[in-house]
Amino acid sequence: MRYPLVGLCIAFCLGIISAACFKIPFSILYLVAFLSLISSIIFLKQNTKFNILILGVSFFLGATILKDSQILSNCHIVKLVPYKSDSVSLIGVIDNDPIYQGEKVSFILKAEKLRINETGSKTCGKVLVKVLKKNNFAYGDRLFLLGKLYRPFSFSKGEFNYRNYLRHQGIYLIFSVKKDSIVKQLDKNVGNPLKSFAFRIRHKMREAIVKNLSPFSAGILNAIILGERQNLSAHTRDILVYSGTVHIIAISGLHLGIVAFIILLILKIIKIPRKPRYILTILLLIVYCMLTGANTPVVRATVMAIIFLLSYFLEREVNIYNSLSLAALIILTVNPWQLFEVSFQLSFLSVISIVWLSPKIKSMFPEKLNKIPWIRFLISVFSVSFAAWLGLLPLIAYYFGILSPITILANMIVVPYMTIIVASGFSLALIGILIPSLSPIFAASNELFILILFKINSFLIGIPGAYFKLPSISFVYVLLYYALLISVFNFSKIVHKNSI
Repeated sequence: MRYPLVGLCIAFCLGIISAACFKIPFSILYLVAFLSLISSIIFLKQNTKFNILILGVSFFLGATILKDSQILSNCHIVKLVPYKSDSVSLIGVIDNDPIYQGEKVSFILKAEKLRINETGSKTCGKVLVKVLKKNNFAYGDRLFLLGKLYRPFSFSKGEFNYRNYLRHQGIYLIFSVKKDSIVKQLDKNVGNPLKSFAFRIRHKMREAIVKNLSPFSAGILNAIILGERQNLSAHTRDILVYSGTVHIIAISGLHLGIVAFIILLILKIIKIPRKPRYILTILLLIVYCMLTGANTPVVRATVMAIIFLLSYFLEREVNIYNSLSLAALIILTVNPWQLFEVSFQLSFLSVISIVWLSPKIKSMFPEKLNKIPWIRFLISVFSVSFAAWLGLLPLIAYYFGILSPITILANMIVVPYMTIIVASGFSLALIGILIPSLSPIFAASNELFILILFKINSFLIGIPGAYFKLPSISFVYVLLYYALLISVFNFSKIVHKNSI
């Protein structure tokens, strides 16, 4: 098989989908997966039978892992809380960097002890805490909280369901703490030391950015390099959504790629040998992942970047499809529910679309144009942007109800421009920490770069026909679109072969 991991990944995903759609007894899944594995070993030398059986193993493992993720321990907090309860007390440790929005603070708490109606018990599981007063909270704080526990509301916006969104992160309950409720700090720094260090650096970078930039520019730069989007206005988000460049404020493969490129370039300039260079880059990307909060999309992008870097370190030929499949298998093994997240689907599909379609689109241009350097560059940028747009068009229309033809041009401009913004943003943050007196020089350039970015986006969405709002569409049309897309480009490939 040319792409063995691709087949395993597809079978694994189909197993997850089947387990989510159908009620299959857990014991049967384990038994069938085990029997398929034993059978594949028996038919090891019979390629066809072995391949079919190993795909079956992957399918049933996917289904088994999803079912296993639904089984909660008896001490899990969701099993100890009635649907209606008065005030309860909860002791636990803050497991992320708290998010401040005005007088409200929210964070994820790893529950340790729960007390309801004078009955206390040890517990486990994660809870989303919302505090209606501005205390100084930090990752690793052990807290005593008095408030009310409730299950998330199952409200939906389009295809987004808030309860499912939290459940896919292992969060089943929300803990509300009002202004007059009791909040006590019992201990400090009981979390992961490396994570604590990363968050301290994050706070210093945020402080340097906020101190030296206008609120608008600071909000944009914090979103781009630190993943903090809570200070962005609805108007700013709308501009990016309509232009199809909203991905720049969500740390993704684009950001990790730029950061990895900058790190590799600096290490190469200071004459670090090739293999240590890749190892240092991987370690720094892990630190950056923690620094940005280690949210699901960031972890996903980091895993993908590390796999690609490891292939270069091991001096293996990079097979993009196998590498992507391996990244997906690792991510879904840890949390199979990510398969149903919009961000997971968009991030992987965008890369697949670029790798598969951009060479085909590029080949449609006359060969003589590719001999002119600046035209070759424009053709490459257009091919990548157009390929991503074609690949994501139906999903964006399905989830967000928007069709943005201007996205092709917008990303041709914005994606290369992001390298400048990320590099200048990190420079400002680091100079602000190390040599604060030089910060104004770097701040002025950042203000200019961010202003230009939004002038470009605002101009583009002002063009007639730049974007259209669509009514809701059936997922059947999404599947039909992809079937047609695959057929068209495969047909062109067959015609090309016959002409030769």
